Amino acid sequence: MAMVTIEVNIPAGRSIAEAKQAVSMCFDPDWMSEWWHSDDVIEQAESNGEQLTYDEARDVLQLMNKNHDCEIGMNWDVIDGWVDFVVNRRANEKAEYEEER
Repeated sequence: MAMVTIEVNIPAGRSIAEAKQAVSMCFDPDWMSEWWHSDDVIEQAESNGEQLTYDEARDVLQLMNKNHDCEIGMNWDVIDGWVDFVVNRRANEKAEYEEER
């Protein structure tokens, strides 16, 4: 067995144990996962005429992860739905801000 060292930047709010578990799952043949990146979300939004920031794209990914339905999975239609949610939330926040002024 070969020894490999992997450097991981652990996001705020995550523990070393969580990072170790996530890395080990990547190499475990008994696990399968889908990988989506903020760029995937931004490109999909752009293909539908919407513009997202990286923070908004990360929100979409977090919403997908937190609210996913295992019967549906994570796919382009799910991304489209959450992009719409984030875009509408942004528009509502902007409207509320303008009303207060």
